[in-house]
Amino acid sequence: MTKKLTGDITWKTEFYFLASLIRIPRYINSIDTPHKLFANKDLLSLFRMMEQSVNRRGKHDPLIDGLIYDEVECTAEYSRNNTLDLAGIWKDLVHPTIKASPERLHHLLEHYSALRFLEDKFTSRMSELEHGTYGPEETVSHIQSDFVGLHMSDQYECSSIRKMMHTMWHERFDNPPATILTGFPKMDAVIGALVPGCTYLWSARTSHGKSSWVAQVVNNQAKAGNRVGIISLEDSKSVWASRWMSKVSGVPLGKIRDNVLTTPAGSSNLKPNEEEAIEASTETDYLDNIYITDAKGGKLSDILRIMNDQVVRQGCQVIWIDYLQAIYADARNTRSRRDWLEYCWAMMEKEADRLSIPLMLTAQLNREWEGQQLPTMPALRNTEWMGAAEQKCYVGAVIYRPYRDPRISNQEKLLRFSELSINVEKCKQGENVAIQYKFDPSQCLITER
Repeated sequence: MTKKLTGDITWKTEFYFLASLIRIPRYINSIDTPHKLFANKDLLSLFRMMEQSVNRRGKHDPLIDGLIYDEVECTAEYSRNNTLDLAGIWKDLVHPTIKASPERLHHLLEHYSALRFLEDKFTSRMSELEHGTYGPEETVSHIQSDFVGLHMSDQYECSSIRKMMHTMWHERFDNPPATILTGFPKMDAVIGALVPGCTYLWSARTSHGKSSWVAQVVNNQAKAGNRVGIISLEDSKSVWASRWMSKVSGVPLGKIRDNVLTTPAGSSNLKPNEEEAIEASTETDYLDNIYITDAKGGKLSDILRIMNDQVVRQGCQVIWIDYLQAIYADARNTRSRRDWLEYCWAMMEKEADRLSIPLMLTAQLNREWEGQQLPTMPALRNTEWMGAAEQKCYVGAVIYRPYRDPRISNQEKLLRFSELSINVEKCKQGENVAIQYKFDPSQCLITER
């Protein structure tokens, strides 16, 4: 790598972005404003050469062929008639030290571009103030306009429809998205693969199996090789860990809580085979795909930061937030409870779209519905939070456990102890159905009937 790349994170990001484009060259056609994207002119020049090469028609191009090409030929081609040291840069691009998707690196470069824009504008405004071109009040007004202009351009970016069509069509082959499912065939048949940038809502009354559903689906997703993040606003990390210890070992959750979490060493009443099973569960490899952040009392800004960290640092492909109403609203918040939750939803949905991940949200139904008919999402539009959720979620479902329904007799409760129903009340690209499951609360274990 050339010396210019050292000590500059922007340079490195631009460099790795070019490296990713070599592997997926068709993504080049989705970039509308490279002059704003690249801060380094050398790398911008190299991008322009790559762009011309990709758009060339009817001529063999080693770049299009991917990684199998003649390095000498490519070095000569992209260094011809240039005074820049592109030859050395090109050789470094062939074998980058990291692999990342061009989409994610593209987002980072847009972020850096916005920061450069603000820095340049602020410097210019301060210079105008120093030289007396404008007074303090006018300068402040201009700075505010600069910020608003940046925000609007980011929110309402104008794009070429041809390039959008080209990208949408070819990305299916060049960079197919990871298929993430719930791991339950009946549910997956209804809602399909999870869509990046979309929100999925799983709501339930207290003690109806909401956390068990989260743990089971996350377990399925991790077992399939997906990295999953959990942001827990209710239970501690140790509580979640005990659920998996029970799920994997087969030892009842109550025993684990009594003998692992609260009992001193040497006084356990676990059977030898149970101790062996628990020990074996701690070596389960696929559990390395699950990352949990304890965010009890966390503010919305904390949630958004954790989402970014779990995706960028841990490589999580889907994130669960348990649960919506537990997001802390500080004293400065002047919104109503309903407006606050709608705002939280919108900000988390925007962040999920930026990170290109599906977002799984849980919510707790109001206790006022206890003893009434099984609540459905349309019936709850006027409650404190469901109005926005019912309208905006991609998939919305109600988790229902007959054993916890006060309308059912005690005798019937015993007969239906292991029943759990997931009622899909909204699915933008599917049908509304009720799916029945078997539920073993002692191990937080849910299986299809």
